[in-house]
Amino acid sequence: MKLKSLLLTTALISASLTFGARAADNVTLILDWTPGGFAANWYYGVENGCFPDQDINLTVERGYGGADTVTKIAAGVGDFGTADLSSIMLGKLTSDAAVTAILPMYTASPISVGVLESSGIKEIADLEGKTIAAAPGDSGIKILPIAFEEAGADFSTVKVETVDFTTLTGLLIQEKVDAITTYSTSAMIIDEAAKKVGKSVDTIKFAADLGVYSNSVFTSDKKIADNPDLVKRFMAASVCAFEKARDDIPAAVAAMNKVLGGMDEALHTTIAEAAIPLVFGSENFAATGFDWNESAVAKTLDVAVRAQGLETDAEPMSFILTD
Repeated sequence: MKLKSLLLTTALISASLTFGARAADNVTLILDWTPGGFAANWYYGVENGCFPDQDINLTVERGYGGADTVTKIAAGVGDFGTADLSSIMLGKLTSDAAVTAILPMYTASPISVGVLESSGIKEIADLEGKTIAAAPGDSGIKILPIAFEEAGADFSTVKVETVDFTTLTGLLIQEKVDAITTYSTSAMIIDEAAKKVGKSVDTIKFAADLGVYSNSVFTSDKKIADNPDLVKRFMAASVCAFEKARDDIPAAVAAMNKVLGGMDEALHTTIAEAAIPLVFGSENFAATGFDWNESAVAKTLDVAVRAQGLETDAEPMSFILTD
């Protein structure tokens, strides 16, 4: 079902429920990681009426990685989750996780390579012969060879060092490695640290150039079968939350901080502002908005399985709610 008709259907459902005095649904959303940046949209959606208007009492919980969130939603620990679309696909392929993506959030991927501005490294080919550090299990280092291949560069010349996540920034700033894998949404935090010692950080947004989807909203196949009305209302409320947060990012971050407390609102506002183009500014969004771009879904599946050394004959749209 196309999003416009979906929202119309959902609005009619919501109106009918008003007359029926139906109790609101208590819903748990599990993020892929700790709340921050554009995750403020969920909290702002509660404060601004997006979820209450759809008769949803939303509780947001932190996650411990996209793969873990996929496992939890498949097991019914939470109702909805956010994870990279590739993690959702791989969960179905490798672990038979009965989950389905219902709405794209980041319509372009934030996975990037961080380098010092003084390094002269500007594009993927410039990384040939360099040393790149990545954390254990990092998805960026797994898809980087694909970006090298598409750029006509030789990844075999790269030395990869696997290090603890907490050491990545220091290794780059101290010039003990040439590059690190990171996210465009968090690169400004690394840049702020670099500026304290008179340096600056650039990012090569290679995953966005691949044209794949990233963070997406998903739910269990059981939830889709048992309560399709709730799924549709949650999708409509999510779109509302994305759009309202886009229109007033400082207010969205303030709403998040009211719930969580102790946040640097200025920093998270900056992070959220960096995320906006990933949601609303990509070629995928320009083509289909919050409906899925089938060619980009197919590219996401192709990159995911190639990065893991897998093969599949699964139809790309079989991972997506399409009606």
